[in-house]
Amino acid sequence: MSGKHRVLIAAQPSAWAVLEAMLGDLADLVPAHNTAAALKILERERIDLIIATIAFDESQMLGFLATVKATAVSAIPFLCARVLPGIVRDTLVPSIRDGCKALGAADLVDIAGLPPQRAEAAMRAAVMVLFNKDD
Repeated sequence: MSGKHRVLIAAQPSAWAVLEAMLGDLADLVPAHNTAAALKILERERIDLIIATIAFDESQMLGFLATVKATAVSAIPFLCARVLPGIVRDTLVPSIRDGCKALGAADLVDIAGLPPQRAEAAMRAAVMVLFNKDD
């Protein structure tokens, strides 16, 4: 078994591809493209961090977060993310961030529209902060 952290990536396929390229060397990434698949993974596998994107499962990120935080796996750190531009207006991101935090997420990382290197650095930094809390 790998000694790497295991991260559930709850994202639509296009955002999954972006996150896989950014984080694939940091952790073992486990993709889920809908809530049912993500919950099944959480029941059966060791997961150290959950990253869910705003557009996950027809924009059900907040519902998924609330569901996770109401289950036995609620202690798993949860990071919300906006990866792709065009999903929501920029002006809505602060309110969505507040909603994420109110429901128990560590934060919402907004990398949509950032230059690739800056986006990757921001996402990796957010993930490493949560990994270091466990170590």
